[in-house]
Amino acid sequence: MGEFLRKYWFVSVLAVLFIGVLVYYIVDMNKDNVKTMQSDGTSVVVSTSAGNVTSAELLENSTVAEPGVLFSLYRNAVTEQSVPNDSEIEDQAKTMARNLESNIKADATGKTRASIMSQLASMGFSGSDAISNYSKVAAKIQVLDGNFIREHINLLTSYIPEGARTVSVLTMNVEDAENLSDEAKAKQDEIQKALDEGKSFGEVAAEFSEDETTKNKNGFFGYVDSSNTQLDKAVLEKALDLKTGETSDWITVQPSGSTTTVLYKVHVDETDPEKILNSDDETAKTTLVNTIISKANGLEAFIIQNAGQKLEVSFANDDIKKQVDDYINQQTSQLDPSILALNTSDKQEEADKTSTESKADTEASESTQSSAASSESTQEGK
Repeated sequence: MGEFLRKYWFVSVLAVLFIGVLVYYIVDMNKDNVKTMQSDGTSVVVSTSAGNVTSAELLENSTVAEPGVLFSLYRNAVTEQSVPNDSEIEDQAKTMARNLESNIKADATGKTRASIMSQLASMGFSGSDAISNYSKVAAKIQVLDGNFIREHINLLTSYIPEGARTVSVLTMNVEDAENLSDEAKAKQDEIQKALDEGKSFGEVAAEFSEDETTKNKNGFFGYVDSSNTQLDKAVLEKALDLKTGETSDWITVQPSGSTTTVLYKVHVDETDPEKILNSDDETAKTTLVNTIISKANGLEAFIIQNAGQKLEVSFANDDIKKQVDDYINQQTSQLDPSILALNTSDKQEEADKTSTESKADTEASESTQSSAASSESTQEGK
């Protein structure tokens, strides 16, 4: 089923049809109600304008028929249809797949593989391509999440972590912060002079910083908020006190187990979440998106539902649809009402659009019939 959907993601109007993941849903629920189509002697359970999927093909990728599994199948299909493949997604998917494979290979007992494959199966991925297929869908979900959050960030302010910002750092290594050598003092003076003359913090960090990790990125450290544990506590506290564009004085940090003291200057690049989400740094954007997703319980399920409303999604029976809808409603029940209202308004807009298109089709049909009748009358008159 997954291969079928991936093959035909470009079909302009695609009905995503589910009838479950067990024989119960394929046979028992339909035996008294539906006369099934046949293909090579096997019941057709999924049918779209692009082709058919048989019960045998569906059962190859089956696990337990729980609402969460049904939602996973729905999520996977909606994601595939909503986000086209491109080189960036392919690269991200390959990186994710390599990381998973590395974790698996690192465990000689095989327990990690069994655990990962079991989790993937519960999310609708099985077979030899499970890891690569999962990674591609995961990369596309990140795109869906990012696009939605950027578009509706004004409704998500309550889920933005305290102190969310991007920062840059500049460091100096010294032996004694209380008694700086003449060389260290001279370097501090050079740094301050460059800043006073109007050079950007990034330029100065690239020239003088001794932190090799950030030096080559103009001192850019990345996204932080009040829960960050990667930046030294004293540096983080100062960074959270600064406004956009401000730079701290020297901050003394004594790394654990080191005889060398590190002096920091920290600079706040941006505190506006919307600007961070639209910045050029993919890591900062992804970190903020993932942080919001983790704080807003149910938001990702809501985003999938929102994307699904833009597609023609059909379910083979009402019970399957109810299970998926109930699962989404349960997951999203704690979201802010202003967010939940988005899907309601989208549904109304779609209904209005359908009504308008239907009315236009009716008027066009009536006009054609009227023209035909007029033509017939003219011919009879002749």
